[in-house]
Amino acid sequence: MKLLRALLVLALALAAEVAIGRFAPAARGYVDVMMVPVAWYGIARSARGGMLSGCAAGLLQDVWFETAVFGLQGFVKTLLGFLLGGIGGIFDLNQALGRFGSGALMVLVGRGLEVVLLRSLDAEVGPIDLVELSVRAAATGLLVVLASYGLERVRGEKQVRRQAGS
Repeated sequence: MKLLRALLVLALALAAEVAIGRFAPAARGYVDVMMVPVAWYGIARSARGGMLSGCAAGLLQDVWFETAVFGLQGFVKTLLGFLLGGIGGIFDLNQALGRFGSGALMVLVGRGLEVVLLRSLDAEVGPIDLVELSVRAAATGLLVVLASYGLERVRGEKQVRRQAGS
């Protein structure tokens, strides 16, 4: 049942990303909807859950949207989910500031990883627009907060939050 829920969440995130690309293509560069399940699983579950959701979300994003290096988003989101899951096991990130910071930092660190990986593959890296990157980080952080609060309202706070010490 947990696997079915995870697949449903990833499908909904992909549908939202596709809808944004279809109805507001310019806005797609300012939000990373596929990062939301990765952040939530990293914060509320475990490093393994964050890693697996990151792998699935990144590979879905690679298949649907990326034209450059296949698997780049899959690797980046897998690593980010694993790191956030490990950090979420140490620190309590189940509050608005922790969720916002996690979502925003995942976007910033993810972009840095993308640049490093693309340069190591001798691929062309375009200029980094700091305004676009900061808006993307803030929008994704807000989206993580809103999605977490919505999930808490639907499923209950005790069902959604990570247990202490896990």
